[in-house]
Amino acid sequence: MSKTNKIKRKTTGFDILYRIITAIACVAIYPAFYFANIFTFAIAHTDISDLFNKFNGENTLQVTEESVSLAELPKWIDLFSSFSNEDFDFKASILQNELYRPVVVAVVFIAIALVLGLVILGFALFSNKIKVITALSGVGFLSTLAAYISFTSFFANPLIAGEITLAQLFNIDGIISSAIIGFLGDVIVCTLDAAFFSLMFLLLGICLWSVSVLIVNISDEKEKAMKQAAKQK
Repeated sequence: MSKTNKIKRKTTGFDILYRIITAIACVAIYPAFYFANIFTFAIAHTDISDLFNKFNGENTLQVTEESVSLAELPKWIDLFSSFSNEDFDFKASILQNELYRPVVVAVVFIAIALVLGLVILGFALFSNKIKVITALSGVGFLSTLAAYISFTSFFANPLIAGEITLAQLFNIDGIISSAIIGFLGDVIVCTLDAAFFSLMFLLLGICLWSVSVLIVNISDEKEKAMKQAAKQK
C-alpha cells in the first residue's frame, strides 16, 4: 500500500517580498486618502464686478474650481452650514436629506474599502494567505466601484444637469435668496479626485499582484508535483 505524502509548501524569499510589497501598498492608502483631494467641483458664475458689461455683449462668465481633501472637509461643511437657514443643521440633515443619500451610500462603500485595506494589511504582515488577500482586495475594489457609481450617477450628474440646485443643496428658502444663489452660479463639474482613485487603484493593484503570484505558485507546485511523481516511478 503506497502512502501519499502531501507536500507542505515552505515560505520562500519571494513570499516575503510579496508580503512586504502588499503591506506597503496597504499602508500607502491612508495618507494618500487623507491628504490628497477627495473631490473637485467647479462653479460657473457671473463676475459681479463686470456685471454691467453684459449689456455691452461682453462675456462675463467665470469659472471657479475648488478641490477638497478629507483634511479640509470639516471647514467646507462649516462653510456650507453658514449658507443654510439658522434652524437647519447641515451635518445632522445629511442622512435625512434625499439629495445626499447617494453621497452617504458612496461614503459607506468607501469606508468598507478602507476597513478591508486594514484587514489585508493584517494578513500581509502575519500570514501567507494570498487567496484571502486576493478576495479581500477584489471586494475592496468592487466597493470603490460601487461608491463611484453612486456618487457620479446619482449625485454629481443630477447636480451638474441642474436637477439639484445650489439653493436646494444648501437648503436655502425664499424666492429672493434662491434667485440670488441661482444667479451667482451653476455647478459644471463635480467629480471624485486623487484620494479616491488612489484607494481604488491600490486595491486593484493588490488584487492583480496577488493573482499573478497565485498563478506563479500554482505553476511551481505543479512542477514540483510532477518531479516528485517522476521520482516515485
